[in-house]
Amino acid sequence: MKKLFQIGLFLILTASLSSCWQYEEVTITNIKQVKLVEFSEKGLVVESQIKIKNPNGFKLSVIDSEFDIYVKGNKLAKASIDGKVSIPKNSEEYHTVVMRSKYEDFADGALVNMLALTFGSREVDFKVDGYVTGKVFFIKRKVRVTHEERVPLKLY
Repeated sequence: MKKLFQIGLFLILTASLSSCWQYEEVTITNIKQVKLVEFSEKGLVVESQIKIKNPNGFKLSVIDSEFDIYVKGNKLAKASIDGKVSIPKNSEEYHTVVMRSKYEDFADGALVNMLALTFGSREVDFKVDGYVTGKVFFIKRKVRVTHEERVPLKLY
């Protein structure tokens, strides 16, 4: 009888904990602006204000990333998020995300595309496409990120 009680208790706890860990997709809902911080022989640094929606009941941490940056439909570079990004539970708020790329990761014609930006309008078609790895406690998950939007451009 004691063994049956332990098995029943285990099944109830397992069922209740599994319902707490249901994962809903985290989404980018808006990009407020894109700032070109650095473009040199060292690489490219872009800072963005990105609104991220986390409908889950737990905080997420971005631990790794790799994606392509496109400007005006042209691939500019391969990049990754520089630093840590923590997304609070049940939130939809702006986060400052710094994306860094090495010079070796520039696409062909990236310099020409960057020069065209400085003579263009104050808004630019900006796209990110790639993968972000997030973590909750010890559980990791790699998700595809694709977002395209016309955003204000600031040059430092």
